[in-house]
Amino acid sequence: MAVSNVPTAPGRARPARPARSVKRPEIKLAAAPEESRWVGPLPLAIGLIALAATLGFAHRLGGKVEDENYVRAKESLSQYELGRPESERNYDSSLYQDALAALAKVDHGSISAGPAESLAADIQLKTEAFHRRIRAREAAQSVAQQAYLDRDREFLAAQQRDLLTAVKSYPECKHEESTHGR
Repeated sequence: MAVSNVPTAPGRARPARPARSVKRPEIKLAAAPEESRWVGPLPLAIGLIALAATLGFAHRLGGKVEDENYVRAKESLSQYELGRPESERNYDSSLYQDALAALAKVDHGSISAGPAESLAADIQLKTEAFHRRIRAREAAQSVAQQAYLDRDREFLAAQQRDLLTAVKSYPECKHEESTHGR
Protein backbone atom coordinates (compact mmCIF):
# COMPACT_ATOMS: atom_id res chain seq x y z
CA MET A 1 0.00 0.00 0.00
CA ALA A 2 1.10 3.31 -0.75
CA VAL A 3 1.37 5.85 1.91
CA SER A 4 0.85 9.40 0.96
CA ASN A 5 3.02 12.16 2.20
CA VAL A 6 0.04 14.38 3.09
CA PRO A 7 -0.11 15.08 6.72
CA THR A 8 -3.49 14.36 8.35
CA ALA A 9 -5.04 16.02 11.28
CA PRO A 10 -5.18 14.12 14.41
CA GLY A 11 -8.60 12.52 14.85
CA ARG A 12 -11.16 14.63 16.60
CA ALA A 13 -13.36 13.01 19.03
CA ARG A 14 -17.02 13.93 18.90
CA PRO A 15 -18.47 15.15 22.09
CA ALA A 16 -21.07 12.80 23.51
CA ARG A 17 -24.65 14.14 23.89
CA PRO A 18 -26.42 13.64 27.06
CA ALA A 19 -29.73 11.72 26.76
CA ARG A 20 -32.89 13.86 26.80
CA SER A 21 -35.00 13.24 29.77
CA VAL A 22 -37.96 15.45 28.67
CA LYS A 23 -39.42 15.65 25.21
CA ARG A 24 -39.00 19.08 23.74
CA PRO A 25 -42.13 20.86 22.47
CA GLU A 26 -42.59 21.13 18.73
CA ILE A 27 -41.77 24.50 17.40
CA LYS A 28 -43.70 25.71 14.35
CA LEU A 29 -41.61 27.64 11.95
CA ALA A 30 -44.52 29.51 10.26
CA ALA A 31 -47.33 31.41 11.95
CA ALA A 32 -50.91 30.46 11.07
CA PRO A 33 -52.72 32.92 8.81
CA GLU A 34 -54.97 35.36 10.65
CA GLU A 35 -58.28 34.08 9.23
CA SER A 36 -57.55 30.45 10.00
CA ARG A 37 -58.17 30.93 13.68
CA TRP A 38 -61.90 31.53 12.81
CA VAL A 39 -62.25 28.36 10.73
CA GLY A 40 -63.00 26.13 13.69
CA PRO A 41 -65.31 28.36 15.75
CA LEU A 42 -67.25 29.86 12.79
CA PRO A 43 -68.86 26.63 11.52
CA LEU A 44 -69.54 25.67 15.11
CA ALA A 45 -71.31 28.98 15.73
CA ILE A 46 -73.30 28.67 12.51
CA GLY A 47 -74.27 25.13 13.42
CA LEU A 48 -75.41 26.20 16.89
CA ILE A 49 -77.51 29.04 15.45
CA ALA A 50 -79.09 26.67 12.91
CA LEU A 51 -79.80 24.13 15.63
CA ALA A 52 -81.41 26.79 17.82
CA ALA A 53 -83.58 28.02 14.92
CA THR A 54 -84.64 24.47 14.05
CA LEU A 55 -85.51 23.67 17.65
CA GLY A 56 -87.46 26.91 17.97
CA PHE A 57 -89.43 26.17 14.80
CA ALA A 58 -90.05 22.58 15.89
CA HIS A 59 -91.18 23.75 19.33
CA ARG A 60 -93.57 26.25 17.79
CA LEU A 61 -95.13 23.66 15.45
CA GLY A 62 -94.27 20.53 17.39
CA GLY A 63 -97.43 20.39 19.47
CA LYS A 64 -99.68 21.36 16.60
CA VAL A 65 -101.15 18.57 14.53
CA GLU A 66 -104.17 18.59 12.29
CA ASP A 67 -107.49 18.48 14.13
CA GLU A 68 -109.05 15.02 14.06
CA ASN A 69 -112.46 16.44 13.10
CA TYR A 70 -110.95 18.07 10.02
CA VAL A 71 -109.03 14.92 9.09
CA ARG A 72 -112.13 12.73 9.49
CA ALA A 73 -114.33 15.07 7.41
CA LYS A 74 -111.72 15.42 4.69
CA GLU A 75 -111.19 11.64 4.44
CA SER A 76 -114.91 10.83 4.29
CA LEU A 77 -115.47 13.46 1.58
CA SER A 78 -112.49 12.29 -0.47
CA GLN A 79 -113.70 8.67 -0.33
CA TYR A 80 -117.21 9.67 -1.46
CA GLU A 81 -116.08 12.08 -4.18
CA LEU A 82 -113.33 9.85 -5.60
CA GLY A 83 -114.05 9.24 -9.27
CA ARG A 84 -117.41 11.03 -9.26
CA PRO A 85 -117.90 14.11 -11.37
CA GLU A 86 -119.47 17.04 -9.56
CA SER A 87 -122.73 16.65 -11.48
CA GLU A 88 -123.23 13.17 -9.98
CA ARG A 89 -122.62 14.13 -6.37
CA ASN A 90 -125.58 14.38 -4.04
CA TYR A 91 -124.94 17.37 -1.81
CA ASP A 92 -128.14 16.67 0.12
CA SER A 93 -126.53 13.47 1.40
CA SER A 94 -126.06 13.13 5.15
CA LEU A 95 -122.35 12.70 4.45
CA TYR A 96 -122.00 16.39 3.63
CA GLN A 97 -124.08 17.39 6.65
CA ASP A 98 -121.88 15.24 8.90
CA ALA A 99 -118.76 16.75 7.34
CA LEU A 100 -120.05 20.30 7.96
CA ALA A 101 -120.86 19.38 11.58
CA ALA A 102 -117.34 17.94 12.06
CA LEU A 103 -115.75 21.00 10.45
CA ALA A 104 -117.70 23.25 12.82
CA LYS A 105 -116.06 21.42 15.75
CA VAL A 106 -112.50 22.20 14.60
CA ASP A 107 -110.55 24.21 17.21
CA HIS A 108 -109.93 27.79 16.06
CA GLY A 109 -106.36 27.66 17.43
CA SER A 110 -105.29 24.57 15.51
CA ILE A 111 -103.40 24.53 12.25
CA SER A 112 -106.49 22.98 10.62
CA ALA A 113 -108.73 25.99 11.34
CA GLY A 114 -108.02 27.77 8.04
CA PRO A 115 -108.32 24.72 5.78
CA ALA A 116 -111.47 23.63 7.66
CA GLU A 117 -113.13 27.01 7.09
CA SER A 118 -112.26 26.97 3.39
CA LEU A 119 -113.51 23.37 3.02
CA ALA A 120 -116.79 24.25 4.76
CA ALA A 121 -117.23 27.30 2.52
CA ASP A 122 -116.50 25.16 -0.55
CA ILE A 123 -119.10 22.58 0.52
CA GLN A 124 -121.69 25.31 1.06
CA LEU A 125 -121.00 26.88 -2.36
CA LYS A 126 -121.25 23.52 -4.09
CA THR A 127 -124.46 22.70 -2.19
CA GLU A 128 -126.02 25.97 -3.32
CA ALA A 129 -124.97 25.28 -6.92
CA PHE A 130 -126.44 21.76 -6.59
CA HIS A 131 -129.77 23.20 -5.45
CA ARG A 132 -129.74 25.77 -8.29
CA ARG A 133 -129.24 22.94 -10.80
CA ILE A 134 -132.13 21.00 -9.24
CA ARG A 135 -134.41 24.05 -9.38
CA ALA A 136 -133.46 24.71 -13.02
CA ARG A 137 -134.09 21.06 -13.93
CA GLU A 138 -137.45 21.10 -12.13
CA ALA A 139 -138.42 24.35 -13.87
CA ALA A 140 -137.52 22.86 -17.27
CA GLN A 141 -139.53 19.74 -16.48
CA SER A 142 -142.46 21.87 -15.37
CA VAL A 143 -142.35 23.87 -18.61
CA ALA A 144 -142.21 20.69 -20.68
CA GLN A 145 -145.08 19.15 -18.68
CA GLN A 146 -147.16 22.30 -19.11
CA ALA A 147 -146.48 22.35 -22.89
CA TYR A 148 -147.59 18.72 -23.11
CA LEU A 149 -150.81 19.47 -21.21
CA ASP A 150 -151.48 22.55 -23.36
CA ARG A 151 -151.13 20.49 -26.56
CA ASP A 152 -153.53 17.88 -25.17
CA ARG A 153 -156.08 20.57 -24.21
CA GLU A 154 -155.86 22.18 -27.64
CA PHE A 155 -156.31 18.82 -29.33
CA LEU A 156 -159.38 17.98 -27.22
CA ALA A 157 -160.87 21.44 -27.76
CA ALA A 158 -160.37 21.16 -31.52
CA GLN A 159 -161.95 17.73 -31.54
CA GLN A 160 -164.95 19.03 -29.59
CA ARG A 161 -165.45 21.89 -32.04
CA ASP A 162 -165.45 19.41 -34.87
CA LEU A 163 -162.43 20.88 -36.47
CA LEU A 164 -161.07 17.44 -36.82
CA THR A 165 -163.06 15.13 -38.99
CA ALA A 166 -163.45 11.51 -38.36
CA VAL A 167 -161.85 9.03 -40.67
CA LYS A 168 -164.23 8.30 -43.54
CA SER A 169 -164.57 5.17 -45.52
CA TYR A 170 -164.48 5.48 -49.35
CA PRO A 171 -165.61 2.44 -51.32
CA GLU A 172 -163.63 3.38 -54.40
CA CYS A 173 -160.34 3.04 -52.50
CA LYS A 174 -158.83 -0.35 -52.35
CA HIS A 175 -158.23 0.01 -48.66
CA GLU A 176 -161.05 -0.22 -46.25
CA GLU A 177 -160.24 3.02 -44.63
CA SER A 178 -158.28 5.75 -46.18
CA THR A 179 -156.86 8.94 -44.97
CA HIS A 180 -158.75 11.17 -47.40
CA GLY A 181 -160.73 12.84 -44.69
CA ARG A 182 -157.87 13.78 -42.54
